[in-house]
Amino acid sequence: MNDKIYLDCAATTPVDDEVLQAALPYYKELFYNPSSTHAAGQKVAAAVERARARCAAAINADPSEIFFTSGGTEAVNWAMSAMPDGKTHAVVSAIEHDSVLACAERLKSRGYAVDYVKPDSCGIITPDAIKSLLRADTGLVCVMAVNNIVGSVQPIAQLASVAHGAGALFFTDAVQAVNSLDIDVKEWGADMIAVSAHKFYSLKGAGFLYVKNGVRPAPLLIGGEQERGLRAGTVDVPSVVAMGAAIEKAQAGAREYNEHVKAVKTEFLKTLEVGRPVECARSADDIVSVVFDGINGGRLAVALSCAGVCASVGAACSAGSATPPKTLIEMGVKNADCSVRFSFGRCVSVEQANAAARIVNEVASRLI
Repeated sequence: MNDKIYLDCAATTPVDDEVLQAALPYYKELFYNPSSTHAAGQKVAAAVERARARCAAAINADPSEIFFTSGGTEAVNWAMSAMPDGKTHAVVSAIEHDSVLACAERLKSRGYAVDYVKPDSCGIITPDAIKSLLRADTGLVCVMAVNNIVGSVQPIAQLASVAHGAGALFFTDAVQAVNSLDIDVKEWGADMIAVSAHKFYSLKGAGFLYVKNGVRPAPLLIGGEQERGLRAGTVDVPSVVAMGAAIEKAQAGAREYNEHVKAVKTEFLKTLEVGRPVECARSADDIVSVVFDGINGGRLAVALSCAGVCASVGAACSAGSATPPKTLIEMGVKNADCSVRFSFGRCVSVEQANAAARIVNEVASRLI
């Protein structure tokens, strides 16, 4: 991959060297089970709790509000099952990640009512749009913090306030938000927040669900007392230790990160001579989708890969689907099937952005 220009950071990120070093001792020297009562196990248990505290501090939460999971999808599934007793209706953004949309459809299959709220033409879910769908029996409102296709940043605090005004819980998928947004659970007001470690330069297979004190989701996995009896199974110690280090570094370095990816995105779009970027009223600078009229996005992504540029048609979880990104369809973007998503990160230099755009110009011009 050293000869490739990697513009798919929204799919996954390389593991940070410091983060990897934090994890390594827990693979061999400190391999013990944190649930064991002997001294060696309790030493590892203490490391797990330090990681929990680091995750909590990074988002201004209490450690008791952090529940480790195997990643963002598991955290989403858990949160979407937390419908309060007596409530039978959910409001879900129409531009959510597939894991949320699949959970919403499962709620419908179990007899719940689900309304999908559309974004405006700039990819934003407005408080008024949420308010128009709320009912007396609404128990859950779900809107992602940063959209994974166009990078639109949602007004989470306002949306949570609207949901709470109707007596509903508010959940946000913040998987794409950790690098670029300052996450403060007190300011956001969300009842549940899902994150995934591999999106912020940590190991794959780890994440957490923030659950506000006073909210009590049903146990996700049973058969053990791990995670206060709500998620049975031996904790992946190296991964959660790494995640604690990674989220601390990501949140502390958000301003520097945003300055870097803004410079990268600016250079990429300045050099790009083909296609039309999808504009958002407020967006993170590490994600941009570009529509290349007359060229199938999947075909272009394959051609770019052959030319040395890694990009994607949409979310990695949807790879292989012939359907254009749902976000673009819901935004009313014309020729959504002709789009390619480019996403940037720490590992992408301004020089690489320039080189990548030149390659896109050449490849796209050949395919038109």
